[in-house]
Amino acid sequence: MRQMKPQSQKTASAQEPDLTSAPATPVDGRKANATSTQAALRAAGRKLFGQLGFEATALGAICAEAGVTTGALYHHFGDKKGLFAAVAEELDAGLVALTARARAQALASGADPWQAFLAAIDAFLQAGMNAEGRRIGLTDAPAVLGTQGWLEIRERHGLGAMVQTVRTLQSAGYLPPGDVRLRARLILGLLYGAIEALAHQPVDTPAALADARALVHAMLAGMRAP
Repeated sequence: MRQMKPQSQKTASAQEPDLTSAPATPVDGRKANATSTQAALRAAGRKLFGQLGFEATALGAICAEAGVTTGALYHHFGDKKGLFAAVAEELDAGLVALTARARAQALASGADPWQAFLAAIDAFLQAGMNAEGRRIGLTDAPAVLGTQGWLEIRERHGLGAMVQTVRTLQSAGYLPPGDVRLRARLILGLLYGAIEALAHQPVDTPAALADARALVHAMLAGMRAP
């Protein structure tokens, strides 16, 4: 009697599911849509608030620019002031990210920590020449959000980053020991004051920016450790 030949085994991939690959995570369409709607409204708000100012910017114009309904704006931000607060916060967070990139690039190019710090300062001052950003941050933010409200936004982003920068410079011996937050506040006050001073120049010229940069560098040099 002949023995039956065993059937050839199927490949492991055909027999068993591949347990090494994780199942695809389902995409939450509502969350993705909400995120894109919020981003579109912030972008439209930043453009129109920067060009026209808060008071002159109509709610309908923002929604038309963003391609959404007014109901969407109310749903995500509450009202025009709520959207403005989000725009102002995004603006300040963007400045922090910009200066961090400038500092990292300077360090990567061989700069020492103080030179990298000054490179970040220069990036901040250059960004401060943007007329739309100045209108939002210098003119409207204190009026719309109140001095305290705008200060709280700046402290959530700019102050935290500057505190870390001051600590780093102190650890490296470029700044003397002392109250970190006090020094961070003084530096930020100097920077915002420089931008405000530039805003009152009759013409935004490269010479005015260069002059302001030289003055800021000289004042910061006065804070350095002996």
